Amino acid sequence: MTDQDRKKWDTRYKNDMGDFAPSSILTQYWQLASCGSALDIACGNGRNSFFLAEKGFTVEAVDISTVATGHLNDKHPGIHVICQDLDTWKISPNRYDLIVNVHFLDRRLFPMIERALKPDGVLIFESFISQNAHPYGLRSNELLHAFQKLRIIYYEEKPNDHEEFNQIASLVAVKQ
Repeated sequence: MTDQDRKKWDTRYKNDMGDFAPSSILTQYWQLASCGSALDIACGNGRNSFFLAEKGFTVEAVDISTVATGHLNDKHPGIHVICQDLDTWKISPNRYDLIVNVHFLDRRLFPMIERALKPDGVLIFESFISQNAHPYGLRSNELLHAFQKLRIIYYEEKPNDHEEFNQIASLVAVKQ
C-alpha cells in the first residue's frame, strides 16, 4: 500500500467507523485457540481485537489507517496497536495462538501467516471471492490451496451482497 492507500482508509474511517460487532466466524470459532497471543490483520475499527481482548487474549491489532489505529490506542490494555503498511510488514514466526484475517487480502502474507502460528495455533480467515480476477478478490478454493498444510476445520464459499464481490470464502484451520 502507499500513502494514497492510507489516505483512502483514513477518509473511510473518518466518515464511517463501520460495524462494531465482531465477525460471526470469529465468534463461532475463537474458542478453538488457546487463550494467549492473537494477531488481527487489517483490524480496521478493532471490532475483532476488542472481542478477543475481552476473552483474555493479548492482541496485536495491525492496520494502515492512522484514524482506525488512533481509535484503538489506549482503549483496552490487552490490545497493542500497530499502524503499519501491510504490504511491507513482516510477521514473526511461531508467535501467535490465533490469527484473524477478515475482509483483507494480501497473498504475500499467506506463508508468513502459516509460519506465525504456534503449533496448534488457529487461523480464522474470511475474504471476498472475485469471479473476474479482481486483484483484491480470492479465486474459488484459493484459501483451501493456500493453507493446505494446516488441518482444515471449516471451509465455506457462500453468496455475499457486496457489490463488487458476490461471494465470500471462510476458512478455519489449525497448525499441526
